[in-house]
Amino acid sequence: MAKYVVGDIQGCMDEFMALLECIQFKPGIDRLILLGDLVNRGPASLAVLRWVYQHRSNVDIVLGNHDLFLLAVWLGFASAKSGDTVAEILQASDAELLLEWLIQQPLMRIVDGFSIVHAGVYPGWSQQQAFRLANEARERYAGKDRVHWFAVMFGNKPNQWQETLTAEESFRFTVNAFTRMRFCAQGKLDFKFKGELDSAPEYLHPWFESGLNCFDAPIIFGHWSALGLKQTANYTCLDAGCIWGGALTALRLEDRQIFAVEAAHAYQQVGA
Repeated sequence: MAKYVVGDIQGCMDEFMALLECIQFKPGIDRLILLGDLVNRGPASLAVLRWVYQHRSNVDIVLGNHDLFLLAVWLGFASAKSGDTVAEILQASDAELLLEWLIQQPLMRIVDGFSIVHAGVYPGWSQQQAFRLANEARERYAGKDRVHWFAVMFGNKPNQWQETLTAEESFRFTVNAFTRMRFCAQGKLDFKFKGELDSAPEYLHPWFESGLNCFDAPIIFGHWSALGLKQTANYTCLDAGCIWGGALTALRLEDRQIFAVEAAHAYQQVGA
C-alpha cells in the first residue's frame, strides 16, 4: 500500500484523473490524502467532490479556505462571486449529503509523523498543540452550534496567537492559520501580500521561516500557488497552481517522490 498526498485540486477533475493514472493509484489498496481546496475556481467542482465522497474509504482530506467558503455559502454566511464555481454543487440533488460529509472533515491530519494541512502550521505551535487546536475547531464548525461558529469564522483579527484569546478569537485565528496563512511579521499573520517570496516586503517572512518556529515534525501543505512546488527536509508545498495553468502534484509519503501532471490550460487568470 502506498500513501499519496495531493495538492489543491480546485475542481480540476481531468487533471485529477490524469494524476491518479500517473501514480497508478489502486483503489482499495493505496490511500490518498488531499490537501484541501477540492473545489472552486475550476470547471468540475461537483465531479471532484462526488468522486472523493464515493471513494471516502480510501481518501482522507483536510479542509482548505475554498472548502470552508463553499460551506459558508451553503449555510448562508457568504455569497459566490465572479470566478467562483460552487453553484453546481449547491444545486445538486445530493448537495446535502456531500456537504454534511464535507463539514465533518478536519483542518489537520497526522500521517506517518507528517503534519498534513492546507496552508500551514502556525510557527509558534508544536505538532501536538496544533493538532489539539485543529480538533477543537472541528468540534465547533461541525457540531450542533455550527451556525454560531460560521458566523464568527471570518475576519483578519486577531492576527497573533495568545493563550488569553476568547473562544471565538481562538477559533478564528486557528481557522485562518490552517487555511489562509502565508506570511508572518514578528509572529503576526499577514493576509495582504500573496505574491512570490522574492517580491515580498522585507518585514514579511514565510510562516515556515519565522523565528518562532516550534516545528517538531515535517509539514506538507498546499494553498500557496505563488510559492509553487517546494520541498525541504522540514516541509513540502504541493500547490503548483493547476487552475492557473500550472500543474497538479502528488507526494508519495514512503519515499517523498513527487509526481505531477500539467494543467490542460489555465482555468483562471491571475489578477482577474
